[in-house]
Amino acid sequence: MELIDRAVRLANEGDLYLARAYVKLAVEYSRKAQVKLPRKYKGMFCRRCFAPLIPGITERRRIKSKILVRTCLLCGWVRRYDTKNVEKLRRSSISGGGGEDREERGNRGTEE
Repeated sequence: MELIDRAVRLANEGDLYLARAYVKLAVEYSRKAQVKLPRKYKGMFCRRCFAPLIPGITERRRIKSKILVRTCLLCGWVRRYDTKNVEKLRRSSISGGGGEDREERGNRGTEE
């Protein structure tokens, strides 16, 4: 988890190459140890290119029809969050976004 914090600091300083390497290492370590990354850290990086997501630098945030759209500016990866449930947004790790994904919401009840 410390690696992801360092990656965010490096990305703010402009060293995206090293920041991506730190995030990739953190993800590999968590997979190897079979430990889930805390929710706080899951939303801090792009799942496709492993770049730390910093609004205005490596990430664009838009709200369209009560849906938060987060876009990685390096690879174009898009993630959408439902913003209708304000309580879930406050608890989420994405300060200003979060809640459940639209895809997850659509899959409810199909697990029976």
